[in-house]
Amino acid sequence: MNIFIRKSEDRSKPNRRDFLLQTSCAGLGITSMVNTLAQLKLVGSAAAQGAGDYKALICLFLNGGNDSNNLLMPGGTAGSAARTNYETGRGVLAIPNAQYDFTPPVNNGYFNGTAIVTDAVTSRITPINGTAGSTAYDPASRSTLGNSYTKNDLAVHPGAYPLKTLFDSGDLSFFTNIGTLTRPGVTRANFNLSTTSKPPQLFSHSDQQVQWQSSIPDKPFRHGWGGRVADIVAGMNSGELGVSVSIAGANSFQVGLSEQPYFMNSSGAVTPLSGFSGGSPSTNYGAALRDVARNPDYTNPAALGAMKYNPLAGIGSLTGSVDPLTGTNYQNTSAGWRLRALEQVLAASHDSLFDENYVNVPKSARNTEGLVGNALAQTASPNNAVIDTHFSNWFPAGFGQTDLSNQLKVVARLIQGRSLLSNSRQIFFVQVGGWDTHTSQIPNANVNAGQYNLINNLSRSVKAFSDCMKAIGMWDKVMLFSASDFNRTFTPNKNDATGGSDHAWGGNSFVCGGAVKGGQILGTFPDLTVGGGIDATTSNRGLWIPTTAVDQKAAMIAKWFGLSDDQLSTVFPNIFRFQPDFSAATLVSKNLDFIDFTV
Repeated sequence: MNIFIRKSEDRSKPNRRDFLLQTSCAGLGITSMVNTLAQLKLVGSAAAQGAGDYKALICLFLNGGNDSNNLLMPGGTAGSAARTNYETGRGVLAIPNAQYDFTPPVNNGYFNGTAIVTDAVTSRITPINGTAGSTAYDPASRSTLGNSYTKNDLAVHPGAYPLKTLFDSGDLSFFTNIGTLTRPGVTRANFNLSTTSKPPQLFSHSDQQVQWQSSIPDKPFRHGWGGRVADIVAGMNSGELGVSVSIAGANSFQVGLSEQPYFMNSSGAVTPLSGFSGGSPSTNYGAALRDVARNPDYTNPAALGAMKYNPLAGIGSLTGSVDPLTGTNYQNTSAGWRLRALEQVLAASHDSLFDENYVNVPKSARNTEGLVGNALAQTASPNNAVIDTHFSNWFPAGFGQTDLSNQLKVVARLIQGRSLLSNSRQIFFVQVGGWDTHTSQIPNANVNAGQYNLINNLSRSVKAFSDCMKAIGMWDKVMLFSASDFNRTFTPNKNDATGGSDHAWGGNSFVCGGAVKGGQILGTFPDLTVGGGIDATTSNRGLWIPTTAVDQKAAMIAKWFGLSDDQLSTVFPNIFRFQPDFSAATLVSKNLDFIDFTV
């Protein structure tokens, strides 16, 4: 059964021990009673607000630390201050200016709405915020830092052309120089002082993943910010599938106090308990159940709900030729008796909170697997080919679907089949590894290797997902955002083709969806002066001190999801260290006005 599905081992992902520690702590409520009661009060408030509308958050995590210096970069005229700093600092990792205007090779064409084409394209972007000819995005700091970033000075990685099209259409905006922060005030001058309030273990994969996903870097991990949001909005849902669904295994982001993620994999298959399949044609539980479409109700109800059965229902006579399981949903087979015994154990009450919490995991998995399976079956080809078609547009024959594209395809199918799940709020987690690019980051423009391949896969997957959501009328109801362990050093670690980059701090990310005010560069684009400005250490490698905290991006996303300002301050306890409130004026002054809250 689909209880603890794990993807292939990746040293930059949490292991099973980490996950069990996290979920055990969350499940046993290792928080103060005051905080628990405060959160339960907010949960009730959110449930009362339940608007009945649907919204979905998708966290797309780039495991290993994405070198986002090459996701968004100065692309202006050679000789400009910004471009000079970029080329000088990046060395062998710099994307040549000429590569932003290119003709895709035959095996890397783009879907233009009708066909796959290899027409000439550009990855240069022109943000709608800022004014042409002026220092952009944060005029005061730009003038003191001595760099000029005009509206026409920026470009995205050539492999990110599909993201560029979303940016141009107003569906996506980029966050610049964002990272984990405990409080403002970290500078190059005080970075190495013991009194500086910077996050612990800054350059550790596992620590920074947890801090990104919890948004509280100065406290021991208890739950992720996605899990805390899920705890509050759970009352808006009437279905049995929990708020959080991971298509990529264990993560810190979705660990809540009461809400825990349901695990799936990128194949879209729902794995049942083994040993109970059969029938003609063979189905999950076909050898054990009379009606496999029904799900167990473990509460021993007086009256059964639609499509339910009671594992504790009485049985007929055990003598004679009468089927002793008449009146139950179990078949009079060895498989039927075994499943009945197992489900009666699951239905039992437990005095121990630990035992009760433990048994809730398989109960939840058993209950939801049928619901999820039905939702996926409704949206699979040939029943509905819309989703498969859009992903095929961006991953045509010969190119091949990737694990990330398949993860997002599963998310799209669950959103399309939402009516069977009866939930108004869903939080999804997907991830892709390989971003720990210490070596051979730039593979001589080979689009099937190195970071180019990673960004190409990422961009195509996100664009295919957005096309699906627009096709089924749900783009306004979803918000997808990227996150990663950290950025990487601006300077390379070698000066030849085997060169890569090492662990750093502040970097660039993106957010997209129908409610996103797209076409913007958010936050403050970093001063790219190696050995000065916001370069964090005396190693002079280009480790940018973030100017926007993870909390600020996350809080606005959670606000769109339905949380009140009071709920936001509880979910993000450090937020007021970085901004005084959530007002429109504050968002504009921080250059974080990126969501239309009326959508």
